[in-house]
Amino acid sequence: MAGGLGTDAFEPQNDLEIELVRATHEPAFRDAFLRQLLDSEVFLALLPEGPIELGPDGQPAMSPDMKLQLGAVERDGRRLFPFFSAAIRAQAHYRQDHFIATDKVRDLFLRHPDTEFVLNPSSDYSLSLSRRDVDGLLRGGLTAH
Repeated sequence: MAGGLGTDAFEPQNDLEIELVRATHEPAFRDAFLRQLLDSEVFLALLPEGPIELGPDGQPAMSPDMKLQLGAVERDGRRLFPFFSAAIRAQAHYRQDHFIATDKVRDLFLRHPDTEFVLNPSSDYSLSLSRRDVDGLLRGGLTAH
């Protein structure tokens, strides 16, 4: 494991994940992690409606008419918007074919009002963010608990 952080199932892949693990174990680092998260680039899994075909180079390719959707996560009867701190986290969560895209967390939060989010669902280091949490982060207030 990188510097002894994480678990056997979650070895941090980048600076954001190192700070996520630290914030999980040391409450004094939670506010700094949330500020870093808001300005970070994260990963989204785009699920195709239909099979993915291979292009001439043998790599997965999107056809011009392929439709992609973001999958939702259900927790306690609520639908949450999943996003991931590393591409490997999306790959572990979605076993079916998918494409990986990146986005900035602040932009993601602003584009999806009235939405609740979850970072790294199905992971040892998952973080649910209620709409109140998201709105507080966007206003500059932190709700680390």
